[in-house]
Amino acid sequence: MEELVKELYEEWEVVSYGLAEADFIRFVRDSHRALVESARLGGVIFYGELPAFDEIKERFGNNVAKIIGFILDACSEYEVTRGRPLISAVVVNQGTREPDGGFYGLSTAPYYLCQDVWERPGKRPPEIVISKRQEFWLSELQQTLDFWGKCDTEDLREEDTGDGVI
Repeated sequence: MEELVKELYEEWEVVSYGLAEADFIRFVRDSHRALVESARLGGVIFYGELPAFDEIKERFGNNVAKIIGFILDACSEYEVTRGRPLISAVVVNQGTREPDGGFYGLSTAPYYLCQDVWERPGKRPPEIVISKRQEFWLSELQQTLDFWGKCDTEDLREEDTGDGVI
């Protein structure tokens, strides 16, 4: 996981938000574990319940949403490299009970659902896009819950590269 997270840190220019690479790696690992646990229990987790949320909010203020987005995206991109569903599907906004718009910009999401396509000032996505987004998210959520609900994490540790991710 660490090598991928380092690549994403550079590619996404996370450093420009003032977050050190070592902290980013730690936040991704801790968040990944929390997402796996939530999925294993068959539930969702709110953004504010993520292990790093309070520390990030305190340290980075207005950039908290962007940094949390990078962390969750890294968790999901790691899962994609393992042929698994987008684990960040288990993270939802406490008010809407759905993921925020950044979820639809992940590598396996259809481009027409992408936040960048629809979410500009004064522009709301058409109802069909909102419906398709919910359909996509619910599908990823169900696949994630199904996978982790019946998964033996001991087997995955052996399958993994030995970096103690899960």
